[in-house]
Amino acid sequence: MTPDEDFESQQSSPEVVGAPGRLSEEELSRNMMALHDGMHALGSTYNKHVFLAFEDPLTFGAGHYVFYPLEGHGSRFAVTELYTGTDWQDDERVPTSWSWESEVHVPSTDGSYPWVTVAEGEIASDNYEQLLQVTENWAETTYQLAERADAVTQDPVDRGDAARSGPGRTFLA
Repeated sequence: MTPDEDFESQQSSPEVVGAPGRLSEEELSRNMMALHDGMHALGSTYNKHVFLAFEDPLTFGAGHYVFYPLEGHGSRFAVTELYTGTDWQDDERVPTSWSWESEVHVPSTDGSYPWVTVAEGEIASDNYEQLLQVTENWAETTYQLAERADAVTQDPVDRGDAARSGPGRTFLA
């Protein structure tokens, strides 16, 4: 199976959203926009340590919304739109659900660092608030870890009188 075929096979999720037509196009569109706005808000809230990228899963392989820590890219949180009855090539598509993955780089025996999924899930359109909460949990945890790292990073000691010289000068004075 090619990567494109694999991606396309993941685009339908009727077991998550129920029978097609459960939500109207208007409701699906409203939920899609609410999720989009919520992702933007999370990106702004945690932007000191977390970066929100809008990616193309076919090109980059992560998702449509991908959060990365600013201090290194050893982890990421990706959200991918899923569709029922259509695919990603349809310009009028609206997601009926979203999949999410929390991933980390893990060293491999060949010396590479592939992405490995440590947590994942799928959430129906009418539960988009749950997806925003899962995303916020990842962003807040990443933010707090970066804040802790900043707190324990020692700044160099800067004494204004360090250049002072003369008699009586000791390391203590």
